[in-house]
Amino acid sequence: MQTKREDHTEFWRTLAAALKEGDPLARCLDRAGAHLAGTAWEEICAQSARRLEGGATLSQALQDHPDVFDARIVSAVTAGEEGGVLDVQADRIAAALAADDLGSLESPQPGEQVDAAAAEAGEYLVRVVRTAVERRASDIHFEPCGPEGGRVRLRVDGVLHELERVPGETYAAVVARLKVMCTLDPAERGQCRDGRFDMTLDGERYDLRLSVIPVVGGERVVCRLLIRQKIMLGLDRLGLGEADVESVRRFCGLPCGMVVVNGPTGCGKTTLLYSMLMEMNREACCVLTVEDPVEVTFEGVSQMQIRPAVGMTFARAIRSMLRQDPDVILVGELRDLEMMNLCVQVALTGHLLLTTLHASTSAGAIRRLIDCGVAPFLINSTLQGVISPRLVRMLCENCRRPAPPPPEHSLPPEAAEILASLPNATFYESVGCEACHGTGYRGRTSIYEILTMDDRVRGTVSRPVDMAALTHAARAAGMKPMLADGLAKAARGITSIREVVRVVPLGTQA
Repeated sequence: MQTKREDHTEFWRTLAAALKEGDPLARCLDRAGAHLAGTAWEEICAQSARRLEGGATLSQALQDHPDVFDARIVSAVTAGEEGGVLDVQADRIAAALAADDLGSLESPQPGEQVDAAAAEAGEYLVRVVRTAVERRASDIHFEPCGPEGGRVRLRVDGVLHELERVPGETYAAVVARLKVMCTLDPAERGQCRDGRFDMTLDGERYDLRLSVIPVVGGERVVCRLLIRQKIMLGLDRLGLGEADVESVRRFCGLPCGMVVVNGPTGCGKTTLLYSMLMEMNREACCVLTVEDPVEVTFEGVSQMQIRPAVGMTFARAIRSMLRQDPDVILVGELRDLEMMNLCVQVALTGHLLLTTLHASTSAGAIRRLIDCGVAPFLINSTLQGVISPRLVRMLCENCRRPAPPPPEHSLPPEAAEILASLPNATFYESVGCEACHGTGYRGRTSIYEILTMDDRVRGTVSRPVDMAALTHAARAAGMKPMLADGLAKAARGITSIREVVRVVPLGTQA
């Protein structure tokens, strides 16, 4: 394939500029292809973007075109992906091509690379991220501890564990390096900032989302780690019982209405929604989503990322989607009354709408809608059901041991009542071993509370809300309390009683 050197240089310049704006890599390639439309680079960019969507790294995609990309370019890209500085490497490659000196990529020029402290910080970050991946962490916390430095904690299976302490100079360099990798100004220390970057380790691509806030003693940083290749989708993989799977599948088959997945951040809402989309016949219906952010892309679904900075808000996106002849619309989150009323109107006009909400229980989600200002008659006309998941840690099978239930006086009354109905069950407790890093738990599963709207439930939906009557009607309609679902899993040795009680929102089960 013949490519002009000027176009080759322009490709890397365009790619570097797009990366610095924070776009996902596949989107950066699309932009570069559009910039060089009509040349051989348009097809190269399209092919490389498809390879990325299939789980490949950029360096792997470039190796598909050995006649275009010199081995030294591929090596520089690999270093950029592994160090989280692909934008810097793209600039270096463009400069080397312009000067017709690819040899400069093998030995960095003065001033082109970060100083030794920053390089050391980059190596440290790679080590921390690798450890986080090995321990299946979802988040990495960098916390300042005053002049003596800071500490690093990993959130594994929903619980934070300290990894190590970091000296003061190293901590400052690590925070600065993280900000540079997200194209944030490292000198700005007084603002709350968000960013994202990709990192490739051992051939796998990881998406890290960064949040930086100024606190007493320095800056606190949290990196959310998304391992794209290991996200498990499918209703049969989420811990749902047979009856619950059938209930969720009935929701997926509805022609119209609104289904709400309810719960706090990190409880498995997005995974459940994506699994529901997989249950639908995406060949026979039009499925659109509007999200912030788009976490996973998959075939047969058109997904839109909101971008408030350019005016692309949830509300604007939903209104535009209605002109796209959709059958199913997934909205990332109900954030305010405007969006709630807009989603109700979408459901009223013959579409199935899936969305999320933050409330303690399934019945509490209905109260939240009413308290925010949605008319009860609109809720009764559109809402088909509420699914409330929570994630509980699973006992490590290598070290768990049988144990009697905790004393009744140490348990909430509702938990003690459910346990009394399981007199012959064998319960287990956590111990800790090398396989689970001493925690006694390994992996997580979900527990659920599924509320299906019927005439009994609709008859209790009013303003003000009678929560006792609403909950009683929901249970009469077949809703099993989340606490009961969790303790049933504890009775099967999947988790522990204490873990269920830790996770379930008690005091809201009556």
